Amino acid sequence: MKPYVHHVGNFFLFQWNLDCSVGNRGANRLPSDVSYIQWYYTLAAEFPLTPEDRRAIYRQVRVTGFCRGTEDDPLVAAIFAQQRAFSAPAHPVIDGQISVAQGSGKIRAAAFYILRLDARLANMYPNSWPRLDMIPNCPALVAQAVREAIPSIPVPGVQS
Repeated sequence: MKPYVHHVGNFFLFQWNLDCSVGNRGANRLPSDVSYIQWYYTLAAEFPLTPEDRRAIYRQVRVTGFCRGTEDDPLVAAIFAQQRAFSAPAHPVIDGQISVAQGSGKIRAAAFYILRLDARLANMYPNSWPRLDMIPNCPALVAQAVREAIPSIPVPGVQS
């Protein structure tokens, strides 16, 4: 996980990005990236505005930091379900994978999928966003990535 700042209209938006792809045939090599996406689906499973048919799929996801990258993995099933619900042109690629956002944050005129998940998470926890570590049950690897992204200024005479 890493910070991602992009320009939208007259605003700069802070969001969270991945260091590697997650999901179907994804790299799935960084437990913090996988944990972040798994955690999102566990939260979405309990969110009242998530449709019940998808909640049932999302409830199968556990935060383990590991994804097999195959269609029988619960995380991949959750990603596919949400991508299908978005459908074209809202989400132009239904592949069960979440790619690393790049450039302007858009692909084929739609936001990268990771940025769409971030926006949903920000709506679910507006008082905590973007401090994911302040959201209850934040996985340790996600909290660590958040804390590492917070700038620190050395104070003369104070050792850290």
